[in-house]
Amino acid sequence: MFKPLVMEIRGRLLGLSQGQACLGTAQGQKTILVHSAGNAALGDWVVASASDASEGSYSLAVLTPNRHPEKSLRFFERIQDPRRQRGVAFRAQIEGLIRKFFCSRGFIEARTPLLVPCPGMETHIRPFQLKSGAYLPTSPEFALKRLLVGGLEQVFQIAPAFRLEPKSNTHHPEFTLLEWYRAFAGLQEIMSDTETLIETLAIEIHGKPEIRFQGRHFSVRTPWPRLSIRELFFEHAGIDLVACSSTERLALECQRLGLKPTGDSGSVDTWDDLYFRIWLNVIEPRLPQNQAVFVHGYPPSQSALSVIETLSDGSRWAKRFEAYAGGIELCNAFEELTDPQEQRARFLKDMDLRTQLYGDEFPKTPLDEDFLEALAEGLPPSGGNALGVDRLIMLLADEPDIRYTFWLEAYAGPEGTEEPTR
Repeated sequence: MFKPLVMEIRGRLLGLSQGQACLGTAQGQKTILVHSAGNAALGDWVVASASDASEGSYSLAVLTPNRHPEKSLRFFERIQDPRRQRGVAFRAQIEGLIRKFFCSRGFIEARTPLLVPCPGMETHIRPFQLKSGAYLPTSPEFALKRLLVGGLEQVFQIAPAFRLEPKSNTHHPEFTLLEWYRAFAGLQEIMSDTETLIETLAIEIHGKPEIRFQGRHFSVRTPWPRLSIRELFFEHAGIDLVACSSTERLALECQRLGLKPTGDSGSVDTWDDLYFRIWLNVIEPRLPQNQAVFVHGYPPSQSALSVIETLSDGSRWAKRFEAYAGGIELCNAFEELTDPQEQRARFLKDMDLRTQLYGDEFPKTPLDEDFLEALAEGLPPSGGNALGVDRLIMLLADEPDIRYTFWLEAYAGPEGTEEPTR
């Protein structure tokens, strides 16, 4: 005699009415006929069982007898949110395609430490520090460059990075950086890598080198326009940055443009403060909106880790570029500084500036002596880029909120635990 065939469905009980149950499963919601619910209550995880003799009607058995019935289904609702599931699916696809892109070109994927003696030396970027004195890295840059010193010529990493900055639609305290470095390569080679990567991703995902983001369409077809900082300031603001090399001259230009030339707190602005005020209010909004672009040739004061070149007119510019797509800044790339003495001097200068700006409220970061020692051992001429993976996912998924591109939010302290607005 044959045993009855038993069919089982496991899921969370979301609804129970008039002999029907709605179950939330990994494959989506399912509605089934029920002849016995036992002691199952809404929110319980249950197994619904039916035999071929029960004519498609199921009985329910509770799998979570210790569940508190008064608790909400906050985590279940979060994970089952179709918008979040879509964003996370895009993340998995895009990170896989990034690995395929670099591995097919002979790059070695690296994994670098998340506990470091120095998180980075940027003047304004606040790191997370542990009680042990170790930091969480704001970037894997110092570690990846040590790999170049050790003889690897092409390396990349999709790395978690940590910055103690307010949450927003485009920033999270724990985020994902794609960084890659190439020995014996310069800025043009890294530009080519960048535009080819993003064009390839767009074609793989959308079938064409075009991205639609929040109702706007823009091209990522290569080659992308190369726009210099000097030319952008002259074209859109009528400012010659070489002639306005003093804080006083640039403050006058701010006044001419109707921009407040002093800080909101009453403190006197630095040259960089004035530069960024003009950039954010006048230049950046006028960047092309229908085409991804490179912006290159930055003032030397914004070049802590890059080579500085001197042009024929005597002006000096950092060999650095950023990429903008859909109005979003995606990456920051350098032709890398290799001189250990110059690098040490720049680090110390940036920390002195931090003290001047923030005092004891934001103490200096210790120098990464291991990194400086590696430079002294010999870093080959190199180019590298740091690209925000989360923002790239947002663009390719047409998702305006970064928090819908991962399952759970990072904890950065008692504040900032709010859910994203829908």
